[in-house]
Amino acid sequence: MAQEVANKFIENVCNHLVRNMNITKVEEHFKETIAMQRQSASTSVDFWDLLMINMLYFTENEQAWEQEFLKMLRAKEWLKPSALEEELLMHQMRIRQQVAEQLDAAKDLFHQQYESEEMTEEAIIYDYAYSSAGHSMRMDLLTVLVSTPEQSKILFDADPQETIRIVNGYIAYHTDGLINRTKLC
Repeated sequence: MAQEVANKFIENVCNHLVRNMNITKVEEHFKETIAMQRQSASTSVDFWDLLMINMLYFTENEQAWEQEFLKMLRAKEWLKPSALEEELLMHQMRIRQQVAEQLDAAKDLFHQQYESEEMTEEAIIYDYAYSSAGHSMRMDLLTVLVSTPEQSKILFDADPQETIRIVNGYIAYHTDGLINRTKLC
């Protein structure tokens, strides 16, 4: 029963986050960001690499986000918004450093993928947009939860792992819906 209540709460918060999103503005934002990435690259492969490196960054951030969220759920205590922001910033700085250190190996792996999986620019752009939107939604969701600790403490009665699984499901669902309604290429 507690899990059902938590799931409904998560559903409502996620719906609230996307309810008033203007798809045109989202599409414009992605097009501008992608255009800037394209302009900063000297070749198509460099452009693809930039997008892939960003996806790697978002993936690593997702893991850090999940760890922080799980820690709070298990402790049954929300961090103060400023403390959470500081924690996530520290994770982001560490991840940027890790990604920078792995850059050459990552690019080698990307280049193998481009050939073996016959990746297209359109697929890479959409994967990038999906990763970016998912990252933003995760950050927004956690910000809402820690900013409304009294309402959000309802999640403490549910299973932490299941709660994260449900959150990830809603984020995937909404991100999918959002990105599928945009035309990026």
